[in-house]
Amino acid sequence: MRAIGFNGPRRRAFIPALASLLAAAGVLLSLPAGARSVRPQDKALQHQVGVSFKLIQVYVTGKGGQPVGDLTAEDFEITDNGKAQAVAHFEKRFPETEPAPAEPSAALAGNRKFFLIFDFAFMDARGVLRSRDAALKFLETEMLPADEIGLITYSTSRGLVLNEYLTTDLARVRKIVEGFGLRHHTGRAENLTDFVYKSDLAEMQGQAGGEPGGAEAQFYENQARQQTGQLLETGQRQGYVDQARQFLISMRQLAKVFRMIPGFKNVILFSGGIARQLIYGKAGGAVVGEWATPEQLAAQLSAYDAAQADSGLRNDFSEMLKDLRASNSPVYAVDVSRSLGESDASSAAGLGRGIREVDGVDSLRQFASGTGGKFYANTMDNARVVADIQTSTGAFYVLGYYVDEKWDGKFHKIKVKVRRKGLDVVTQGGYFSAKPFKEYAPFEKLLHVVDLALSDTHQVQIPFEIPVSGMPVLVKGWPQLLVFGRASLKVHTEVLGKRSEAYLLLFDENGDIVAIKRFRLAIPETGKETLIPSFLMAVKPGVYACRLVLRNMDTGRGARGMVPLTVPVAAAAGLSLDPPLLLVPAAGSLDLAASPEGSLAEIYGYDPNVYEPLMGEAPAGLKKVQAALRVAGYTVGAEVAITASFTDGSSSAAPEVPVSVLKEQSDRSGKTILVEVSLDGPAAGRHTLEFRVRDKGTDAVAVGVVPITLK
Repeated sequence: MRAIGFNGPRRRAFIPALASLLAAAGVLLSLPAGARSVRPQDKALQHQVGVSFKLIQVYVTGKGGQPVGDLTAEDFEITDNGKAQAVAHFEKRFPETEPAPAEPSAALAGNRKFFLIFDFAFMDARGVLRSRDAALKFLETEMLPADEIGLITYSTSRGLVLNEYLTTDLARVRKIVEGFGLRHHTGRAENLTDFVYKSDLAEMQGQAGGEPGGAEAQFYENQARQQTGQLLETGQRQGYVDQARQFLISMRQLAKVFRMIPGFKNVILFSGGIARQLIYGKAGGAVVGEWATPEQLAAQLSAYDAAQADSGLRNDFSEMLKDLRASNSPVYAVDVSRSLGESDASSAAGLGRGIREVDGVDSLRQFASGTGGKFYANTMDNARVVADIQTSTGAFYVLGYYVDEKWDGKFHKIKVKVRRKGLDVVTQGGYFSAKPFKEYAPFEKLLHVVDLALSDTHQVQIPFEIPVSGMPVLVKGWPQLLVFGRASLKVHTEVLGKRSEAYLLLFDENGDIVAIKRFRLAIPETGKETLIPSFLMAVKPGVYACRLVLRNMDTGRGARGMVPLTVPVAAAAGLSLDPPLLLVPAAGSLDLAASPEGSLAEIYGYDPNVYEPLMGEAPAGLKKVQAALRVAGYTVGAEVAITASFTDGSSSAAPEVPVSVLKEQSDRSGKTILVEVSLDGPAAGRHTLEFRVRDKGTDAVAVGVVPITLK
């Protein structure tokens, strides 16, 4: 039996192995897809204090490098930092015999993860097209349904850009890649990171005289400046060495961020590479010999200096490789600098010395060999390249085990052996344990919020589920979208704190982000059990999905919910009734919004110390329910009459039900009316309440309908 770790001496076609971990330590939360009004009770917060469940992928091959697929859980031995671990989960992922599920499985961390990285700084226009074609070939032919893929680009003008975070939506990634060299299509992660960069940069610039940050803070600030077009203010162009150094620093920071994502992150790097001379020096060097004039001496000294490697750059390159290797990010380096013959795929012998000095092939080879990946020369045979990557990552076992979580951010070394002799075992070398959120670098916090807000297969934490609802409303005569959530006492105590923030992401019917808003949650110690965060924004008519995200800025704990909404075309001037808001008596809720006038209670005119919105199921045997109505466009000075009808879910009949006006107030925009509707203990199920408002001055009628679900 031979056990080969991630940095083992063998170089095989199947190296590196793809492995994944599920970090369930500390905060293990739950999230379903949202609906117009999601379940009323927040799902119970699940804790495994001090315990994490780890999932790792293991490749086992026999003679000729062929996968061995008849092993059982009893055949494996796992050690974590030298401590033997019992196999608590066992799964086979052999696509030829057991295709991956169409939907991500419960052992989600066992799915393959890929990041396509396009290094535009070190490729020409033809390289852009070559890399695009190779990536499209990979997306079209080699991705499995449960595979997750992210997209990253690097350029001298914008730095490192996370275009799309890990997703199973290949069509979304393909759409962005297809635009390379032709047009630019902005990804969802790019939208969100640009928004955060802009907001954070404004805060950094407003903190004059603050403590200077370290290298990671400076990198983040430079990234923020590049994303907002502020870095190269002087108009001076970076030299080649500076460009190379910035690329290596960016890749090293990315490698550190990758530690947050469990398991292996297969990096497919499209690049022309960094010139060999910069890292390794000029072959043969240069000699300072006889000279007759000072000019000749100066020329010889200049040639000598130019032939030397940049020691600082070489060190940056070495440290970057170490960080990629430690974060379990093997690099499949694809050279897109030019076309070479098939014989050049594994040997540099065919390259002339002069060409090799400025050629980036050697650096790309180091990217691959230094991280456990593979190098591919540009042979124009994209099918061969992508097929080989598929072969290298295609068939594996998923093993799971429990381990104590220390929350110290330290590296754990993993070893996996099989009891059967004569087999090669390849798995990841280890992982970094979780660390407190307060110790996150700025770039790590950026990925944290991207994962929280965008991912459907969470890598960092599984957020708490909160109910979210919303409706189109008229505010001062203008159509607006009002979105709000409900954070219960459990969310308040387990997730939120004194320093928290709320995000609203608005997706169009194509799934693209069309708007982002954020505000800090001011949560005083008031004893309020329920928090109602809300957003108000102007939008065009259309079909949207609204995601509301809450995050504790001290602990990183998060909660989120989602709701689909349709914003209709604004009606012609006249009597109008916004969607009714159902209410229930409550001990008191705390409204949170970017401004007091934008809060839910202020817009709908109810007292948050007495009521809170009904979200989800109402109690069984309901006898009465309160509703807040917003009326506009009525005759000035005239009264309005209100009637209501109730449609039982099991019947098409809609009998009229008694309505009592509890409170009415007017302003220049219209009326807000609090009413109470008497019901006769309807049966459990989904029902409908319809409100009709009549302008007694003109007899114009406006109708508003709201669903109500009873236990």
